[in-house]
Amino acid sequence: ASSAPGQFSTAAGTSRVAGSGGRLVTFTVEVEAGLGPSADAFARSVESVLFDARGWTGTGRIRLQRVPGGGQARVLLASPATTDTLCQPLSTQRIYSCRVEDRVVINYFRWQTGALAYPGALGEYRTYLINHEFGHFIGFDHYSCGSSGELAPVMMQQSKFTRPCVANPWPTPRELASVG
Repeated sequence: ASSAPGQFSTAAGTSRVAGSGGRLVTFTVEVEAGLGPSADAFARSVESVLFDARGWTGTGRIRLQRVPGGGQARVLLASPATTDTLCQPLSTQRIYSCRVEDRVVINYFRWQTGALAYPGALGEYRTYLINHEFGHFIGFDHYSCGSSGELAPVMMQQSKFTRPCVANPWPTPRELASVG
């Protein structure tokens, strides 16, 4: 779906708190009507990434919890047209995802197709996409590749390129050391 009505359903219920210490960040998960996955199904995907010990919560300096409303962040799965609107003033060109204010917008086009620049499987790309855009919400800017052959930082724009680094869906030790 390249466009949808712009109305969102929110995942029900409250998740467990993931992480062992640090500040608590709450978030809602929402899916635009007409895209296919339910809000609850997409929430399970988001939680499986954000609650994984290899990710942002593995540092012991941040805890995450999904809530049914009033979260600090809104993780939205949106059509390309709605993504363009929600991401303004950024230009997503109907293909990119973004984080603007409290919105972590995952472009449904990328969710379904991945990115040619990312050589991993679609599931790995989806993991990268969630970690990258949520990383912006918790305060990270873009990182660049260190040296040839090392794992790409998750905050590198791997939807555009991965070389000379190796595609990587998880925060690197350098990124995790900066979580606060």
